Amino acid sequence: MSGPEKKKFRESAVVVLVRGEGEALEAFWVRRSDALAIQPGFMSFVGGKVDAEDATLELPGVADEAERAARACAIRELLEEAGVLVGLAPGVPAPSAGVLADARARLLERRATFVEIAREQAWHFAPEALEFAGRWQTPPFAPVRFDTLYFLARVPEGQAPIVLPGELALGEWVRPAEAIERWRRGEHTFVAPILWALRIMLEGGPDLAARLANAPRRAATPARQIEMQYAVVLHAMKTRPLPPASHTNAYFVGESEMALVDPGSDDPEALEELYRLADSLAAQGRRVKTIVVTHHHPDHTGGVRACRERFHAPVVGHVALSPHLALDIVVGDGDTIALAPGVGEWDLTVFATPGHTRDSISLWHARNRLLFCGDLVPGGPGSVVIDPPDGDMAGYLSSLERMAALEPRVLFPAHGSPQGAVSRRIRALAQHRRERETRVLAALGHEPRALAELLPLAYDGTPRSLWAWAERSLLAHLLLLETRGEAAREGDRWRKG
Repeated sequence: MSGPEKKKFRESAVVVLVRGEGEALEAFWVRRSDALAIQPGFMSFVGGKVDAEDATLELPGVADEAERAARACAIRELLEEAGVLVGLAPGVPAPSAGVLADARARLLERRATFVEIAREQAWHFAPEALEFAGRWQTPPFAPVRFDTLYFLARVPEGQAPIVLPGELALGEWVRPAEAIERWRRGEHTFVAPILWALRIMLEGGPDLAARLANAPRRAATPARQIEMQYAVVLHAMKTRPLPPASHTNAYFVGESEMALVDPGSDDPEALEELYRLADSLAAQGRRVKTIVVTHHHPDHTGGVRACRERFHAPVVGHVALSPHLALDIVVGDGDTIALAPGVGEWDLTVFATPGHTRDSISLWHARNRLLFCGDLVPGGPGSVVIDPPDGDMAGYLSSLERMAALEPRVLFPAHGSPQGAVSRRIRALAQHRRERETRVLAALGHEPRALAELLPLAYDGTPRSLWAWAERSLLAHLLLLETRGEAAREGDRWRKG
């Protein structure tokens, strides 16, 4: 792994733990806790980030430091998260259930490191017991990216995985066919590589590890297909949004008929990648029926004209979008975008969610409680710019509360990663705005001050590189306070109301 790549990605490891053979093959998967910051509530396999000490575990025959650390991480994470110890060398006595439970407790309570415990117990490991099962790298849409080595391991005889409440909410053995069927019913959202691993297990055949190792290539051929939730395919397009975002998520939503949401780039190369994915989906019997735009900003509309011509599909948006973009169909609050039902009902309900812009809409899939929110909520750290007069803080807060009341199960934002634990995320964002409002109010005095004077007081924790945009949100807060009589302006200066 090169130096620059190490800075770009965080190294991690995942264990595909299996038991049984043929049609009786099962994998052990887990649901991530709703309290986690990254992909809460999603289904995944056991794994985690590589610790600095992982590379110090003795693994004979593994010369590469990064691989050694990843293999050690896989062994450690499986013990921490599932209470299972894999990879012991031939001749090393199997530990008792009591020894494993004690080792796990010491790890979780940070009373000892895995390397220390291994030395105490005289545990020696055979690296080949964990078979390499692929290397997955998080796509660039995510705010935090991982370079993850997957390993295949069989549960040792006499051991049984048990998940303790904490980072994980549950763990269970599942047959691939059953897992995929639950996903098709909309019951689960997958960490992206899970679907490919389950499909490969379902196919059957010899040398499972080698076939799993080939999964990243299959997932990107002929185009990368990221389908964490059934019938929702994410495609990140390189655009020019506000930092730290660098991409806009376009979504293909639906089964036989799809809505293409926010194709935001007009770059020919980015459009060609989008078309390759659309062609691949068409080969699966899925075609673009309509193009939906959540609001008028260029990183959401850049590719609309080209996509209208390419797919011969009408463009749909809010009536307030019309001055910015030619629309074929105008929708308002409560309208329905109808798509062919397929296995399930895939109509999308339109909600007007002004605040970021006047023409902002969100799309709601009621059956699976999925929310496609445009720029209403970011899929990572940070907040949304509210830029008056198009942006309105009162409208934004009202839109947040309205969407939180729906209790969405999965959030699909225009920037960053899809999210679980959605209502908590939305309400935390609203609380952040209320706390900012308190700081803005505290910055006001009886003598009028210009925005440039108030900004360092109300946004002192915001990087200076973003102050130009923070000033616009500051103005939005002041305008809201003015409507309540808590702020007053004199020309372009502001004081307490």
